[in-house]
Amino acid sequence: MTWGTLMSRAHGMCEFCGGMDDCLPVEVEGAGEMLVCAVCDSDPPVEHWRCLEAASRSDVPEVQVAVWRKLGAIETPWAAEIRSRMTLLPEAQALV
Repeated sequence: MTWGTLMSRAHGMCEFCGGMDDCLPVEVEGAGEMLVCAVCDSDPPVEHWRCLEAASRSDVPEVQVAVWRKLGAIETPWAAEIRSRMTLLPEAQALV
């Protein structure tokens, strides 16, 4: 995916949290690329990841796969609850 296409799809914002600072493309293993800000690409406090509730409703398969995987790695009840409510697109479901 080209930089312009990725920026357009993401509206120039992090596809995890909506942040606009220092966004760069990140490879979602086996799925493609998504735009992620410097905060999400670092090691933020676990509470930062509550942003994944909004991201879990994305209609972009790459983002759905990344959110699913990230929520699975967070060992808190709220992360499990968000993950259990996700409705994955068939393209994303095949990759998780």
